[in-house]
Amino acid sequence: MRFAALITKLLTPFTNSTSQNLHLSPKLSTLSKRHSLSAMSQSNDAHNESNGVVGPPKVQESVIRKMTRLASQYNAVNLSQGFPNESPPLKVRLALAHAVLSGRTSEFDEENYLIESMMDLLRDVLKSEGSSEALTDELNQYSPPMGRPDARKAVSDYYHRLYGYDVEEDQITLTLGATEAVATALRSVGRPGDKVVIFEPFHELYPSQCQIFHLDPVFVTLKPNYDYGTWNYDEEELKNSIIGARALILNTPHNPTGKIFQHGDLKKIVDICIENDVYIITDEIYEW
Repeated sequence: MRFAALITKLLTPFTNSTSQNLHLSPKLSTLSKRHSLSAMSQSNDAHNESNGVVGPPKVQESVIRKMTRLASQYNAVNLSQGFPNESPPLKVRLALAHAVLSGRTSEFDEENYLIESMMDLLRDVLKSEGSSEALTDELNQYSPPMGRPDARKAVSDYYHRLYGYDVEEDQITLTLGATEAVATALRSVGRPGDKVVIFEPFHELYPSQCQIFHLDPVFVTLKPNYDYGTWNYDEEELKNSIIGARALILNTPHNPTGKIFQHGDLKKIVDICIENDVYIITDEIYEW
């Protein structure tokens, strides 16, 4: 079985937005040429011609970003995007500030020690700034493409502690949110013309990114069962849709229905993907 799983949450789940849009059938129009996308379009055009694909990628501004921009422009209440209700924990903010000022990771874990260390650090920074005694900066440099080793180890330890997963740091890539993670997975496993199976309703991100990479999204409908208050898919529809597919995107807990795919659902999906040699790209951004 080919399996692609990306860890899309760093160490700040409190920043995740949980209000996103419901979409059914995709009708994405071709985006007018814009200066910000001209370089990408030229690169894609050259790639498309060499692969027999005609025309630029069909992409457009996301509905969430558009509504947020318009809400700001017209001073309206923005119901399209979720916002964190709470600030990050004080300890996290102190550790971040300490790292930025010192250029080193902090040896302290308790808030009181961090505050005391910060006060000492500020005095040292102000005293040494501009002199040959300036503190050595070990953190504010280029990071490895996969992410800092200590951050990847923290993610590995987290999944071992919570789920018993044994994932080596070298098998983990840190990304800037789920959007980059899904794009990276699709671009890594997909080739122009490949079929990608998506459960609908879906977040607009999935078909939009498929269009960017010239992949063909195919949809399996989640239908409500009003008697039991559940959302279910038709197994035969899934089997038929997945024939010849390159990948399946599995979002659980599911946006926007809230469906949590149970063990039985997951086993059926995995078995079908194994049988058809299909990648599974998991999006678990709503785990918390």
